[in-house]
Amino acid sequence: MIPKRTVTALVCGAVLAAAGCGSAHATVPADFCKVPVSRAALAPLIPDDGSVQQTYQATQAQPGAACALSAGGHRVLSVAIARWDRAPDPGDWKASAAPYSYAAERAVSFPGQAAIGSDGGTVRATCTSRTAYMTFGIYFFGDRVENSPTGYKKLQRFIDDFVPKQTRKFGCTR
Repeated sequence: MIPKRTVTALVCGAVLAAAGCGSAHATVPADFCKVPVSRAALAPLIPDDGSVQQTYQATQAQPGAACALSAGGHRVLSVAIARWDRAPDPGDWKASAAPYSYAAERAVSFPGQAAIGSDGGTVRATCTSRTAYMTFGIYFFGDRVENSPTGYKKLQRFIDDFVPKQTRKFGCTR
């Protein structure tokens, strides 16, 4: 006969293991860079384990911010945001795509242009006013980067969710 205490310990251990409570899983934050983000857009960028931490720093020279997200002590996402109160210069999107793996100019869900690759992207979002726009430098690191011709899709889902919320936050769009 097995002692009751042993059975209880085995059952509790099995329940915790099945629930995933036995290890430190990363928690996907509800917001990033002081705007809400879709869990479906952000979760694929974050490793499964380790605590998640964020930093946010407003820029001084012009409206904007620098934000970073780390998981398990390793940076996984970094974003530089700036709002410009002038008409945008014509962009060379082929050159903008050059630093990123498998990058190309991609259609986005908001007014603007983007060069997105599997490990980063450059975005120019058009403001409601013709004499203003916003730029985003987005850098993606770690084992969640898929260096393949379709790897950009994961980052693009995040960009399509995140950028419109930031343009509203900075008064660029409504």
